[in-house]
Amino acid sequence: LGRFGRARRITRRKLRILGYHGFASADEAAFRPGLFMRPDTFRRRLAHLARAGNPVLPLGEALALLREDRLPDRAVVITVDDGFYGFYRNALAMLREHRFAATVYVTSYYCRHPGPVFRLAVQYMFWKASGRSMELDGLGVAGVPGGALRRPRQLHEATWTVIRHGEAECDEPGRHALAEALGHRLGVDYDQIRRRRILDLMRPEELREMPEVGIDVQLHTHRHVLPDDQAGAQREIAENRSFLVGLLGRPAEHFCYPGGLWSADQWPWLEAAGAASAVTCDPGLCDASTPRLALPRFLDGESVSQIEFEAEVAGFLELLRAARSWMMKLIGRGARRQPNEPQTIY
Repeated sequence: LGRFGRARRITRRKLRILGYHGFASADEAAFRPGLFMRPDTFRRRLAHLARAGNPVLPLGEALALLREDRLPDRAVVITVDDGFYGFYRNALAMLREHRFAATVYVTSYYCRHPGPVFRLAVQYMFWKASGRSMELDGLGVAGVPGGALRRPRQLHEATWTVIRHGEAECDEPGRHALAEALGHRLGVDYDQIRRRRILDLMRPEELREMPEVGIDVQLHTHRHVLPDDQAGAQREIAENRSFLVGLLGRPAEHFCYPGGLWSADQWPWLEAAGAASAVTCDPGLCDASTPRLALPRFLDGESVSQIEFEAEVAGFLELLRAARSWMMKLIGRGARRQPNEPQTIY
């Protein structure tokens, strides 16, 4: 109906930041469609950006131009969280084909300790075994339900009991041993998961290639957690930065909140830690007034349809969000003026 075109014109001066995570090599997109994307889907996303003429800029350059009011119309920044191996294997060549820049926010612990991310591996193996009757007796994890497990609630409890035990009680070799024992009981080949690296992050030698091909590597904490205290938060960032700068010899000053959880109370900590920007998982477009330590992004994944993606890039969904916010404020004002009326919103 031409509405995307009008939205592009209205929002043309705003920056679109896209957020991705993993890129599937096997069935990861079926396992967690919000976290992993099939390569063919990503290829369609990039083809649309190229066809629509959206300038794809490096993050630092885009933020500088936005601050100076010189940003090209409908500019886009591509960001990728965590640094999964699937990015290196499945997405990097597509970005190079289009000559698109990207920023990868890397969690460094699993770069130093190669292997599947333990928490994801446990969840993935329970997912693979869903529908079967499972026996976890003898696993050596206190609190795991005994007997056959089939009900969703039982499986959820068992999954998180194993995760909590592995993260709190085991070192990295111990977690691999626990995951292998779990896979044996669930009938899932953990060794194949390790060989295929479907839940691994990139290794140091792969990260070293990133600057050479136009990929900026930036901060995402060391253990994918931002503690609630300033000393702990700055320690996580410092350990992350030490690893990345020591590996790549380049500045690391742009940050991504792990899990998308953030508070304005953390901004002084980030500023003291040398963060020039920080991206969230909140939807929206950026303009010159957007706080640099709370940059919104559109989180893309296999669960997002192509038309939703195009609507976001066009700015159409941003206009809908603005309209909804205006309506909620209007309803709120009306409620305050007439406190005795019913508050039902239809």
